[in-house]
Amino acid sequence: MKIITWNINSRTNEETLKGQSDFLKSGDFDLITLQEVTLNSEGFFKESFKDMHILSSFDLVSDKSILLKNRKYGQLIISKKPIKFVSDPCTEIPFPERVLSGLIETFGLEIHTTHVPPGSSNGVIKVEHFEGLFNYLNERKDKQKILTGDFNSPKLELDTGEVVTWGQKINSSGLPKISVNPKWKNQCSGERWDKAERSIIQNHDLLGLRDAFRAKNGYEVTIGSWYTNKGIGRRYDHVFSDQNIDVKNSFYEHSPRDLRLSDHSPLVVEFNLEKTKKTRK
Repeated sequence: MKIITWNINSRTNEETLKGQSDFLKSGDFDLITLQEVTLNSEGFFKESFKDMHILSSFDLVSDKSILLKNRKYGQLIISKKPIKFVSDPCTEIPFPERVLSGLIETFGLEIHTTHVPPGSSNGVIKVEHFEGLFNYLNERKDKQKILTGDFNSPKLELDTGEVVTWGQKINSSGLPKISVNPKWKNQCSGERWDKAERSIIQNHDLLGLRDAFRAKNGYEVTIGSWYTNKGIGRRYDHVFSDQNIDVKNSFYEHSPRDLRLSDHSPLVVEFNLEKTKKTRK
């Protein structure tokens, strides 16, 4: 199974959308998960991939008038194999449309994709999203699953494997310490913020998951999937896969970002489902 996850940066320009679609089609992916889809781009992708099976988080929103400003973003899952919504979606988060979950019955495999709200503009909502998502997936430990998306975390990864979250800062000695943006200090402690991000970014093994990119590339590889105006790379886009699924390959494809089709580089992962160690029931 060859999958790609990509934050398409809420683009609505028709030429850009066509460029995104052409890139995705050229990769012959079995599974595509997209973040920062908007109501204005959702229809384009549904039409462009009408020969595949599509789930949209917007289809689960009964009152679309709420999809404004910080809540305008949704997710798509596009699959070659038939896929259906899970019967019990993740709802215990501030923006439920930011998590989309489907089941590919052919493989007995759940696909979850998410776009974690950035803390810089959403404050404690980011923390509550991580907490709610972890609790949701923790209740599904018996399910074979893959989790993808833009997590807006971590702040930094060290070659030792240590993760620095946005509930920390690097002190004058070059060491990370607990610290929260003063803007949100009355909403959330640094300890809670750090724990929430770390629950999935570092402690995904508690959910029976592993970081597919690091599983193949180790921590010596320094790379970003999104870059600040100062050129600082952040590896925000991830695929966490069931520990029993064999990871054949995993890499970031930077050409779409270089072409300005998005400000994110998509992550491509290839799995060998035939070498899955066991199927959970």
